[in-house]
Amino acid sequence: MAEKKTLKKDDKKMAELNRELRSYITQIETLRVNISNIDALISEYRATITTLQSLKDLGKGKEVLLPVGRIAQVNAKLEDITKVVVSIGSSISVELDFDEAVKQIEKEIAALLLLRQALEKAMVELYAKVEELTQRIREHGQAEAKGEGETKK
Repeated sequence: MAEKKTLKKDDKKMAELNRELRSYITQIETLRVNISNIDALISEYRATITTLQSLKDLGKGKEVLLPVGRIAQVNAKLEDITKVVVSIGSSISVELDFDEAVKQIEKEIAALLLLRQALEKAMVELYAKVEELTQRIREHGQAEAKGEGETKK
């Protein structure tokens, strides 16, 4: 009878360890997705800076194709590229001088890089917990197997 209680207790302990492991793995996957989204934003912001610089280099009066949605473009003539309208969040935009706009976008990139770094640190910590927990599960399984071997004798 005591043997059955010990087995149930061991099964509960193993189930609890496995739940905790799955939780850590889910958190790691969530962090990976967030980092991937941040990488996409950083890439988009850098492309924006490159595009703005290219437009400035083209200069006033040059004709360009302006995207209208994903599938259409219209001809447009560059006029004043000294001012840029930049989103500052919550559907609010502000008109900035060209250099200020680029600096604003670079600040956004820097903030995203800091956030990415923090998420990577959290992921490293979670990996350490996964490694520790995996070792505990392994030890628990070995102890359980050793205990079963002794009861069969």
